[in-house]
Amino acid sequence: MLASEEFKNRDAKEAKARAGEVREMKNPFEKMPTILTADELIDKAFRRAEKAASAFTPRGNPISKARQREELRVRTVSNILRDSLKKILDRTPGVSTLPEFYRELVDTLVDRNQFHKALASVNWAIKTIRTLEQRYAEKIRYSKDPEEIARLRRQFYGRVASVIKDIADNLEYLNQARNVLKELPVIELDLPTIVIAGHPNVGKSTLLRQLTNAKPEVASYPFTTKGINVGQFEEHYLRYQVIDTPGLLDRPLSERNEIEKQAILALKHLGKVIIYIFDPSEYCGYPVEDQMHLFDEIYAEFREFPFIVVLNKVDVASEGKIMEVEEFVKSRGLEPLRIVAKDGRGLGMVKEKIMELTRPMMEERARKLMEEELKKYREEEF
Repeated sequence: MLASEEFKNRDAKEAKARAGEVREMKNPFEKMPTILTADELIDKAFRRAEKAASAFTPRGNPISKARQREELRVRTVSNILRDSLKKILDRTPGVSTLPEFYRELVDTLVDRNQFHKALASVNWAIKTIRTLEQRYAEKIRYSKDPEEIARLRRQFYGRVASVIKDIADNLEYLNQARNVLKELPVIELDLPTIVIAGHPNVGKSTLLRQLTNAKPEVASYPFTTKGINVGQFEEHYLRYQVIDTPGLLDRPLSERNEIEKQAILALKHLGKVIIYIFDPSEYCGYPVEDQMHLFDEIYAEFREFPFIVVLNKVDVASEGKIMEVEEFVKSRGLEPLRIVAKDGRGLGMVKEKIMELTRPMMEERARKLMEEELKKYREEEF
């Protein structure tokens, strides 16, 4: 079986084992280590080997001492290289085991096949170096010529250096991938998530702050320099997550490149409800006609999601503009809510609507949590 296929199968097994598991999710690549270049890795191993040999006091006759010192060098180089490479594999999650939201982002950011092949090449290097270590350690152990013993160790150094250089491009690729993947947002995927959309300056961040009663955290998102703002609120002992997406759902999809479109589509695996904000006062800088056009694009793209449509800044908007937007929203089969986000007016209705739309998910989540607690209780009993 090809090594890359082994990694795909490993991913599949891990995914199956984790299916249905309810857990708090962090950035799945946060523990992925910094990956040294081939030259840095070789230099590190050789330096450690020389340090170990210098500190070692062998016993016996000159030939025995030479064997012990050179075998120590071989073992040390092998251990340093294999441990460094194994750390990459151990701390890099299988892409297929990730929740769909993260999987979609990874597929957008890196080539999954190339990622698997790069990891497979690391696995090949570990196995090859171990085989060389055993082979040359045995040759050194049975050699009776000090010059041959030194020559065997130099041969080993050359062989393992060649192995590491063979995967140099893959090591560089993995480190580049790591630098991108560590920027994935840290989000709790088991909470019902409400995504806020609308043009810039319509009041999205204000609504987020008012709903969550806290300063939202800014989570990095590779497709926007502004990141995404994440906040939570609790109602009837249940937590809800609210996300504002500056730079993503604030302009027409037709103006975006393919990568940006994929980043937006990844939100489909995250959000459960879309809150779309209109500013009928037009103080945001966009006429209501433009706001309607953006709404139609987002509504068409996320049609499978329940929508809550709110009209913000109704305290300063003309009644004519408010009614124009309301008629437009109602023509789409939705019932708009009037709010003034800056002073919290109307937010009770918004929260009630959120809870109404997410109730089936919350009931299912509560059932799973209860089953888990009962399972733990039964296991403790026995």
